[in-house]
Amino acid sequence: MKKTILSLAAALALTSTAIAQDATFADIDTDQSGDLSFAELTVTLPDLTMDAFTTADVDANGALSEEEYTTLTAGIEG
Repeated sequence: MKKTILSLAAALALTSTAIAQDATFADIDTDQSGDLSFAELTVTLPDLTMDAFTTADVDANGALSEEEYTTLTAGIEG
């Protein structure tokens, strides 16, 4: 699964997806639920697809935890 998520992050990086440099997990979590919905993420990651989101959602709860978000974006930032 880790390999899949890393591949996903690399694919997103290749699509020139930009993450707002100053946006933190808390900034993106506009409803302060402690998880990121697809809608919240697409504000910062407009090229994120539902398939990519579903792949990153390792626990399949319909939202990304901070750990899942960090794993997703590890290959995009920088």
